[in-house]
Amino acid sequence: MSTSQLRKLALTLLLATLMVAPVANTADKAAKQQQLQTLLQKIDKLKQAINVKEDSKSKYIKQLKTIEANIGQVNRKIRKTDAQINTRQAELKKLRATRLEHQRKLSRENEYLAEQVYAAFTLGRQEKVKLLFSQQAPDAMQRNLVYYEYFSNARVELITTVQDSIDKIIETESKIRQTQAGLEQDQLSLAEQKNRLKQDLGKRKTIVASLDSQLKKQGGSLSRLQDEATQLQSLINSIQEIFDEAPEPDIPQLAFAKLKGKLAWPVEGKVRRLFGHHKPLSDLRWQGVIIEAENGSHVMAVSHGRVAFADWLRGLGNLIIIDHGNSYLSLYGHNESLYKSAGEWVDAGEIISSIGSSGGRDSPGLYFEIRKKGKPQNPTRWCKTGNSFPSG
Repeated sequence: MSTSQLRKLALTLLLATLMVAPVANTADKAAKQQQLQTLLQKIDKLKQAINVKEDSKSKYIKQLKTIEANIGQVNRKIRKTDAQINTRQAELKKLRATRLEHQRKLSRENEYLAEQVYAAFTLGRQEKVKLLFSQQAPDAMQRNLVYYEYFSNARVELITTVQDSIDKIIETESKIRQTQAGLEQDQLSLAEQKNRLKQDLGKRKTIVASLDSQLKKQGGSLSRLQDEATQLQSLINSIQEIFDEAPEPDIPQLAFAKLKGKLAWPVEGKVRRLFGHHKPLSDLRWQGVIIEAENGSHVMAVSHGRVAFADWLRGLGNLIIIDHGNSYLSLYGHNESLYKSAGEWVDAGEIISSIGSSGGRDSPGLYFEIRKKGKPQNPTRWCKTGNSFPSG
């Protein structure tokens, strides 16, 4: 085969590859999208099954779930509105600085224009005609005419520049008024949201008191703890089954097992080392730790992974579970608000929720677990003492 024929064959193969590659990429993307959709459907069915079980429990449990879900939604809105207000305030500050800059520029231009107008006035209205009929030598007269033309054009340009500065000031003033109006609307919305939150917190307090009273009358504290532990284990087993079939991420990540003893804690606070200790009045043991922190503090994912569960669960309130691959899970309970949804990928240090007391706790704190193949691991052996993410 000749060199020319080889080149033609190589070119043909290259073109065929370029034509097939986009089709293959599209097909691969569609397949992954379908896998994700299937995954989300399985998680949704799992949540529905949990809800059916919850509906058969105490009416106070149902009320607590509803009110804490509402509190979480309101807090998310407050967080979003706060961010909008900060953005508008920064924009307003920038616009006011721009307006001041335009005003100073206009002031300088006005002074310069006033000087030119005064100079033109002193020469008289027919200054060009005077130059033409003067007794100056032709060369001198030509130079003066050129100078006159230059100053005349400069004056026209300056007048145009002044008008442009005035237009910019008017435009900036309009933007300031619009931004100010938006800011005032955001502040009004924020006040309404905080008022609603206050009312919801009052309702929650009443519901928690009623639930505690009911449990004391029925003597069901131990039964409740056992039921909650069984439900959590069942949820974790189901999640494990679902995510064993889930597609892996496209970007390589350090295996979770190799991070043991190096992880940062999900939130800064006092860690109550409860793992393995008996729960009060029962043979059940703590399978995680409580991190006491200020209400509303940001909770970060301890490592890269996909959100497997993000919903309310009896005993743990607003709960997020992250699948880290190779049968490793991390759990974050008693959140005030959840900022991620099932199926989303998160990175280490990414904000996933905020500290709260959902699930019936009487003080803010985060319940944190790490599990391997469904079995609880001691978080203090995974997270390094004093190691925490920068505040979000």
